[in-house]
Amino acid sequence: MDEHILNKFFEPEKVALIGATRTPGFGYGIPGFWKRHGWLEKAYLVNPKGGEIEGKAVLRSISELPDGIDLAVLMVPAKAVKGAIKELGEKGVKALVIESAGFAETGAEGKREQEEISKIACQFGMRLLGPNCVGVVNTELKFATIEIMDQALEKGEVGIIAQSGVFGNILLDHLPALGIRVSKVATLGNKIDLDEADFLEYFAQDPKIKVILLYEEGIQDGRRLIAALKYATEKKPVLVLKSGRTEFGKRATLSHTGSLSGEDLIYEGAFRQAGAIRASNLQELLYLAKAFTSQPRLKGKRIGVLTTSGSMGAMLSDALFEMGFELAEWSVGTLEKIKQVAPGWVNLKNPLDVGPSGIFGKALDALFSDPNPDGFVLIPVIPFAAIEPWRAIGFKMRDFFGEISKLRERVPDKPVITVLLGYEQFEKEMEELCGNAITVVHSPEMAVRVLAGLSAQKRLAD
Repeated sequence: MDEHILNKFFEPEKVALIGATRTPGFGYGIPGFWKRHGWLEKAYLVNPKGGEIEGKAVLRSISELPDGIDLAVLMVPAKAVKGAIKELGEKGVKALVIESAGFAETGAEGKREQEEISKIACQFGMRLLGPNCVGVVNTELKFATIEIMDQALEKGEVGIIAQSGVFGNILLDHLPALGIRVSKVATLGNKIDLDEADFLEYFAQDPKIKVILLYEEGIQDGRRLIAALKYATEKKPVLVLKSGRTEFGKRATLSHTGSLSGEDLIYEGAFRQAGAIRASNLQELLYLAKAFTSQPRLKGKRIGVLTTSGSMGAMLSDALFEMGFELAEWSVGTLEKIKQVAPGWVNLKNPLDVGPSGIFGKALDALFSDPNPDGFVLIPVIPFAAIEPWRAIGFKMRDFFGEISKLRERVPDKPVITVLLGYEQFEKEMEELCGNAITVVHSPEMAVRVLAGLSAQKRLAD
């Protein structure tokens, strides 16, 4: 990735904020964020009023900037963007994030303005991100062109490409609670120059990124996107969420980022042809992201199911059938092990419903020894009121369900998904018992959607 132009966006040596402000509002917190994370000393702030912000002297004009600025972040009114780009071009700046809005998303006049600033940038050989975006994030260097919560800066393995700036930003707020850590983020906005294809190719080459999430509203160059998706999916999984599937959604994307969404069936076929995995909604995208950072590829269609709820086992069975999966046949050895510990009323089939027998952990030990399943779904649910008296005298969840996370180490090459549903404290304690190597979801149907994603993943080179 040496000498790549996008390095200037994610790893700048010198960065300038044009439109730095002391007035609370959009971008007000960027200087403070940069100061907390050691970037303000590498930064230059520009505002015609001069003075100081966060103890840093503020330059009154772009012309006062030193040479060698790697990245400029533009947060000025739309009418001032054209002049600012010209001045930055004359200073030799080659990478620019335009966070200002008021262009193609507003109508014909805004679109003309957008085309004009594109022409000016081309004259100076500049690469532009935006307008109408919030730029980039690099958690490894704790660098961002918008203020974000410190918790979102913990290094991870997920790369995010989002057409919407606000959506990308709120994902960063939400993902830590799901146990998902991010490596890099690019928000695209109106895609005047750099687009999803540029970042797909860049993220595909980044060894720190293990899975790519792409949120798409509209595509300008379909052939180039498909080529970039094919390139990326040969190296790592790419998960796609595409809005604008309906007439209402198409109208919303047009007014949001000026994007024409197009016919959804065409996108569906193109994503599949390119090897990308499409999520049907945001919840599925996030569960898939969690699974792809913690689970191996599903290499077959045979699924083993262990449950304490016959009803939820039946729901899961329906979902598995509808998605083309099979219920694995338990081996003779597995059945013998379970017979030794199970009450007579336990039906030794798949799904294996052990109900309130108290043998969940022992049954799981037996099932994880069975060679037949290609993957597993666990449904360890129980009314919390039934176990609360036991917890009051010292019983732990592991006493009811076994050391699930330790047992999971027995099958490192097979995906394990757990479905949890119940009292808040119960779900919290069970997630801790399952550990990071098991993906937790909250419905049988979502467990199957995740398995389908893991099954669709390409066989990637080590």
